[in-house]
Amino acid sequence: FTKEESYMDKNQVSELLIRIGANPSYRGFPYLTHIICRASSEGSEPFLTSKVLYRDAAEYFHVSPDSIQHSIRTLLNAYWAQDNGKYFCHITGYPNSGPLPPKEFIAVLADYLQRNPQ
Repeated sequence: FTKEESYMDKNQVSELLIRIGANPSYRGFPYLTHIICRASSEGSEPFLTSKVLYRDAAEYFHVSPDSIQHSIRTLLNAYWAQDNGKYFCHITGYPNSGPLPPKEFIAVLADYLQRNPQ
């Protein structure tokens, strides 16, 4: 990807997260955006592990993988606590309204973006 395409993808992911009710004010929001963007653009590598994705994001943002994981968990705990599962189901078509573990949340959104390119 070129830098311009990468930014466009991140904008698309960010817009999707906001549409399903994720709060962009959380520290984990840009981390989650980066990880979902990477997971959705890796069509030839469908089995990227959370560990690989978190490590990649940690290198990109110059923080530890534990910081990435903690920030994403904090964001998702708040997300599910605010009853956003209905938006998640409505937009993605996924039958489980959560709460989902981060790995599954990322996988569902990456799959949604691959099936609905803009």
